[in-house]
Amino acid sequence: MPYAEVSITKNLITEEEKSILAKKLTKILLDTEALIDNPISRSIALLDIKKFDSLYVGGEQGNYDRALVKIHLFSDAIDEEIKKKLFSDITNAFISISDKVKSQNGRNLWCMIVPLHNCEFASGGIPVNLERTRELVSSYKE
Repeated sequence: MPYAEVSITKNLITEEEKSILAKKLTKILLDTEALIDNPISRSIALLDIKKFDSLYVGGEQGNYDRALVKIHLFSDAIDEEIKKKLFSDITNAFISISDKVKSQNGRNLWCMIVPLHNCEFASGGIPVNLERTRELVSSYKE
């Protein structure tokens, strides 16, 4: 159930770079929740990549090259070490595709984790947790 909201300024990355980024972020999210990379896990790994409608910095609207990534993960999938790796991996993914992020060494990319605790996520009206998600994705047979 990994999910990320990615907001970017309109000139930060191209459409081609966005596709590359989506693949990289999906892999990072699956790895973070220790989900097997298969068609089931990919079908529940969601990214919402959108452009800021209007970004104000310091109370002023301007021409900024920025990104904000909010990662929604099960809280029991992450500890301090995993969080640091997640932030580093996401930053490196952006740096690898965007000269505008690379030139600022990732300082124009903000990442935050939105932890989901027990019974804070449901699908089809049924609460889902990390253990159930791992069972579901590991049930895939080729």
